[in-house]
Amino acid sequence: MVIVQPILRQALLWAISTFLFLSILFIPRNVEFKAGQGNTFNNATYHYSIQDHITEFKNFYLYIKKNRGFGEVSVGYSLTEKIGRTFFKSMKIAIPAIILGFFAGIAKGVFDYRTRNRRGKLLGVSTTKFFLSVPDLFLIIMIQIAIMTTYEYGLLPLIKVFGSEHLSTVILCIVFLSIYPIFHIATITYYSLHDEQGMDYIRTALAKGITSSKILYFHMLKNCLVKILSQANTITLYVLSNLFIVEFLTSYRGAAYFFFRSVAPPGSFTGGIDFHLNTFAAAGYTIMFTLVIFIANTISQVTRKILFPYERS
Repeated sequence: MVIVQPILRQALLWAISTFLFLSILFIPRNVEFKAGQGNTFNNATYHYSIQDHITEFKNFYLYIKKNRGFGEVSVGYSLTEKIGRTFFKSMKIAIPAIILGFFAGIAKGVFDYRTRNRRGKLLGVSTTKFFLSVPDLFLIIMIQIAIMTTYEYGLLPLIKVFGSEHLSTVILCIVFLSIYPIFHIATITYYSLHDEQGMDYIRTALAKGITSSKILYFHMLKNCLVKILSQANTITLYVLSNLFIVEFLTSYRGAAYFFFRSVAPPGSFTGGIDFHLNTFAAAGYTIMFTLVIFIANTISQVTRKILFPYERS
């Protein structure tokens, strides 16, 4: 029951959030256009109707039921297959980035704490603050330029920084996505350890002759894991929200890129023609991305309940 309760709670939150996202996606877009002389565009009016909104949901359900999926992109190639293939492609870089950001962030936070009063402070807290203050977009572009420049001068072998099928591009995308999570978790770890210092149990352990390193890793860090695990949702959301930027800048054609294509406005506008999104593709990607958030939250909640049973009360 201890584990089932957070799973059910997260499942309910996932269902509600997914419904809200789909409600936004299925807002009716029937616009009345008014033309002037020479059939030129004069004005446009829009009136929301809840009945039309409900009809959009019904049409989506009937379409899914009739086609047993999201339909076809081309002959013999279904939209469901495309969503699954591109989503798996994005998860190849997103999941490693989340894991790397979490564990490397903890290691960086411990390093920052241990060097806070030493000469290595410049490589500790100072670098963490620097990378948190610099936009990821700037860092990604600078890293790409640095790699191409060093290759041009013969200092590095050929490293592909654009494309979807190269291992080097996959590794770079993982690094780009994990930049902010690493330093965010490092900051949380550092201040959590800082709050622990001076506690009674630390003085007791020191009086018993336990080394400071053992106290740090086996006592202080364990007590800080509750605060650190609570950030799992934050870094998951950040990685997913930053996924499109990374895929766009590296020409990595994953789910985030095609999701943007499905909801992007058209390149041209013609009066009298309603603007429609590719709602079936957008709905499929929305469900998949919210599932990732649901899984990340569930793992975080269940892990906290198992590792820290005293929190149950």
